[in-house]
Amino acid sequence: MQAHPTSVTEATRRGLSDEFPGWSIIRTTDTARWWAIREPKPGRRLGVVTEPAADTPEELAELLRGVRAVEGGR
Repeated sequence: MQAHPTSVTEATRRGLSDEFPGWSIIRTTDTARWWAIREPKPGRRLGVVTEPAADTPEELAELLRGVRAVEGGR
């Protein structure tokens, strides 16, 4: 029996949230795109990207890994 698509999406979202703390991970239903959104914290220099978007969760993870690398592993 296959998992319901909503369950898979939620599990994927949780996995990305665990890997990238400080980011809110969403998937829009109208465009089926994945987004990562964060708010700047007081005193923290803004990073390179604050709202990356991708067509797949794998692409979003790669973008976030790139942001993390540029920002020095935060």
